[in-house]
Amino acid sequence: MLPAEISVAGERLILHPHRALYWDRLRWLVVSDLHLGKAAHFRKAGAALPEGQDEGTLARLDALIANFRPERLLILGDLFHSSHNTSWAPFTAWALRQSIPLHLVPGNHDILADRRYADAGLHVCDDTLEEGPFVFAHEPAERPGVYGMGGHIHPGVVLSGQARQRLRLPCFWFGERLAIIPAFGLSTGLHVIRPERTDRVYACTERAVLDVNGAFAGRATSPRTK
Repeated sequence: MLPAEISVAGERLILHPHRALYWDRLRWLVVSDLHLGKAAHFRKAGAALPEGQDEGTLARLDALIANFRPERLLILGDLFHSSHNTSWAPFTAWALRQSIPLHLVPGNHDILADRRYADAGLHVCDDTLEEGPFVFAHEPAERPGVYGMGGHIHPGVVLSGQARQRLRLPCFWFGERLAIIPAFGLSTGLHVIRPERTDRVYACTERAVLDVNGAFAGRATSPRTK
């Protein structure tokens, strides 16, 4: 794996190809938009999604925790895709095996009863969590005096290659005062972004995080714009 290291608001951050961010000083592992239970939700409605998506998502989390040995796992919303279904029990079993605190900043999809989160050992935060120079939230929003970190929009880029090849990749998007991290779950889509020229964008392949600033066309919006 080839992660990328960057400095934001004076803090060293590691961007991992598995679409996770590691805050080095506090040893926090940060992910967003797992959307566990999505396949089960759509199966109930008669639509088929590939099997094993949740297992793959949690296996990647296991690998990241083993690699970084973080002090905390912070999930920036949309942990679970919908109302309670059969996918919640495997996640609860996974969560209870963890030896580190699990914190959830709730997102618009996090609609389960409070007892479900408590039974899984999750600490549910307010809509925002401020720590050091950062304020973490599910839906990205700028706040005075701090640098925002969010998820929600599942940012991605389209890279063009030779022979008119076009590749869609999830990405980290860093603006002047706000960042959006990619969706972590394996059953999530992409929202193609149009960054400003001063923004920093890092695309995730299966094995590397690539600095793609200036490598794609279309610039007009900022991280706070969905």
